[in-house]
Amino acid sequence: MMPNRVFAIVLLFLLALGVSPAAAQGRAETTLAEGWRFHLGEVRGDATAAGFDDAAWQRVAVPHTWNKVGNYAVTRRPDANTTRGVGWYRLRFTLPANAAGKRVYLQFDAASIVADVWVNGRKLGRHEGAFSRFRVDATDAVRPGENIVAVKVDNSKPDPGSPTEFVVPISGDFFMYGGLYRPVSLIVTGQAHIDLLDHGGPGIYGRITTLNDAAATVAVLTRLRNSGRVSAVTLRTRIADGDGRQVAQAEQRFSLAAGTATARETALTIARPRRWNGLDDPYLYRMTVELLGRGGAVLDRVEQPLGLRTVAVDADKGFLLNGRPMRLNGVNRHQDRQEKGWALTQADHEQDMALIEELGANSIRLAHYNHATPFFDLADRNGMVLWAELGLVNLASIPGKADTPPAMKANAEAQMVELIRQNYNHPSVGVWSIGNEITNWASKGLTPSNARPLMNALNAVAKREDPTRPTTIAACCEVLPGEKDDGRDRTAGTADTVAYNLYYGWYTSGRVADAARLGAVMQGYHRENPTLPVGVGEYGAGGAISQHTDNVHGGKIESIYRPQAEEIQAVVHELSWRELKPLDFLWGTWVWQMFDATSDLREEGDSSDINTKGLVTFDRSVKKDAYWFYKAAWSKAPVLHLTGRRYVDRAYPVIEVRAYSNAPEAQLSVNGRALGTAACADFVCVWPGVRLVPGENALVATAAGQTDRMTLRYTGPERAIHVRTGTLEGVTLAGGTRYGSDDFFDGGLGFTLNPYQRELYAAGQQRKAARVVAGAREPRLYASWRTGKAFRYALPLPDGQYRVTLHLFDPAETAPGKRVFTVTASGGAPVRIDPVAKAGAGMTATTVELPATVRGGTLTLDFAGVVGEALVSAIDVVAR
Repeated sequence: MMPNRVFAIVLLFLLALGVSPAAAQGRAETTLAEGWRFHLGEVRGDATAAGFDDAAWQRVAVPHTWNKVGNYAVTRRPDANTTRGVGWYRLRFTLPANAAGKRVYLQFDAASIVADVWVNGRKLGRHEGAFSRFRVDATDAVRPGENIVAVKVDNSKPDPGSPTEFVVPISGDFFMYGGLYRPVSLIVTGQAHIDLLDHGGPGIYGRITTLNDAAATVAVLTRLRNSGRVSAVTLRTRIADGDGRQVAQAEQRFSLAAGTATARETALTIARPRRWNGLDDPYLYRMTVELLGRGGAVLDRVEQPLGLRTVAVDADKGFLLNGRPMRLNGVNRHQDRQEKGWALTQADHEQDMALIEELGANSIRLAHYNHATPFFDLADRNGMVLWAELGLVNLASIPGKADTPPAMKANAEAQMVELIRQNYNHPSVGVWSIGNEITNWASKGLTPSNARPLMNALNAVAKREDPTRPTTIAACCEVLPGEKDDGRDRTAGTADTVAYNLYYGWYTSGRVADAARLGAVMQGYHRENPTLPVGVGEYGAGGAISQHTDNVHGGKIESIYRPQAEEIQAVVHELSWRELKPLDFLWGTWVWQMFDATSDLREEGDSSDINTKGLVTFDRSVKKDAYWFYKAAWSKAPVLHLTGRRYVDRAYPVIEVRAYSNAPEAQLSVNGRALGTAACADFVCVWPGVRLVPGENALVATAAGQTDRMTLRYTGPERAIHVRTGTLEGVTLAGGTRYGSDDFFDGGLGFTLNPYQRELYAAGQQRKAARVVAGAREPRLYASWRTGKAFRYALPLPDGQYRVTLHLFDPAETAPGKRVFTVTASGGAPVRIDPVAKAGAGMTATTVELPATVRGGTLTLDFAGVVGEALVSAIDVVAR
């Protein structure tokens, strides 16, 4: 027996190397984080050779990425690095003294996208795929003392002839960072060991065969590899409870043939099992497998989590955890973060999980690929149900080819196996996803598609690897309920379940109110596919915290450009959740997305290279209003949150005040003056027509013991108002006159003169020439309009005499008499207007002035079409 003092010294030495105490018995793992050298781009000479001079290379620590993408500005950051190509890493490491006679492996938790590995100039292998762990056997390449590992990674775009051409995903609305962005480690173990070449998996896999209140039976499959001579071994399998007490054990004795890989299964019974039950009770056991040699020496040892639970999905009852319906209220999460890209720390993962827990979600969709093991571990411990997804996005084949090339199919299947084996033991994983939005892009003129054969094959792989969990697929662009089949791909039905990615109120009509269609569409899918469990994989809207609107219904949304007001995002979620909440047949719904994330395809909102649909900003510093809506709807904690607090300087003196709360009602005061109680229907409390005084206004809301405050300012005129109609965006002119976005209207629709041409953007084409309104001294007042057969404005103004100026042009008609309408100001006589006759031509600016008298604090303007529809592009009202 080793003396205690000697043992302590050895233990400290091992800890200094990054070796865990348990690992000292059989398996030693050393983290290789510091001391790396990095070079971006190809190099002269042989960078794999031990004698290569890398002194001029950059010193880096791993995890590392060379890319830096995404910032909150309308121009790309000057230090952005969007390089897609080759990066080289080299590290000198010393082999542990106890490695003699043992097996030595290098483990890469992920390398993007393709990685080639050499040790001391000897090629050990290649891995293709950006998101999964892989290992290489370095035993025959290492030597006592110093060794050199060289890694060439390549995140090139999947162009023809590229190393990534057939590596999925070959498309996707997220940036593919390059580098060794997850940890790298050195593993030393016995010649006979638990298989380290098992697709990056742990080599042990616990399957629950029976589970009831009296007992649980767990079959633990262990994959073994013997790289040495014939060996008599003992396989000891143990299960411990949450306090570390052993609750089951079994041993098998047998001989391992030389140079073989094999598998053994052990059945263990746990009496009076405690179930892993999501957020209510995420109870974990631990299973440990030890491979023992002569005299009981530990040759190898692996420990994994074990959660006792069952999962299923029913077409009418939804997701079932331990046989009970559990509505999955979830969020989508990408693995990137501002300034760090994909190179996250444990603290980053923990912060993400804490924010999601605070929100009240009980599920997370890991979009759109295999995420890091620490996040799975957090989900296990915290009770989150995970949707784990293969990194196959958009395209089931290379552009221009309908059928999946064999190399691409093989890569997708290999990554499917890696996803499942590496995460099999995490009880938090509820479903395996075989892909996201695999659609017939031929409808957009880009490429043909024949996706179903690939999706069926991937589903077969998933069911072979793990028959205990349901599979799913996210579909976005299939035929809507009741529509005629137009020949596009239908991937629904290739997996056990489907979840539709539907952005009503955002990508559809461009109108917020369209979000109210979401419930009917999902009911239609359920009606047309009564035996197929359906859910919603994505829904949501963009939200820029520095962009705001006075009325979310004031105009059409620029869903892939600018602006993207924070208020619009919040209301789209309000309406969407109101539609989804009562649909008990849904097996789950997932907000897109929890955090803003990188997309170098986007110039949206107040950002560059960012998808702004997060409930929280890219740097995790700001919880947007929509975050607080879901916290009110999902969390058990009392919630009260006044919305619009970042829209401090208001364009109008009369506003609508909104709050989110899970209390039945809330009270509001402004500058100490009580404004009464509002019911919080569907978690939204509304006080319309709140008047602000000049200067700062203190708003205080209270509800069920909660208090929230915000300060708003109004510095505009008391006896004037300026409205930019038909648009969600206000503007301040050079002379200082401020126009709010369209507000105070009833009826009509808003339109934009030069909307962002999404169909050209999708096809990579140039924008059409902008339309120009002739004679417009201030073009921004003629950039949008409100139109309709009949609509009204009710403008809040003090009583008195006013002059109304209407800014007009006709965007469609070119001849007099084709559009004629009347405008009636505050009950006066109707004024007949023909905008083409008044301007002298179509697409030409003109104005009409009207007198008005305000009584009762409101000036009304009634527009009525006589021939065609009425319209107006801006309104000025000033005191006479």
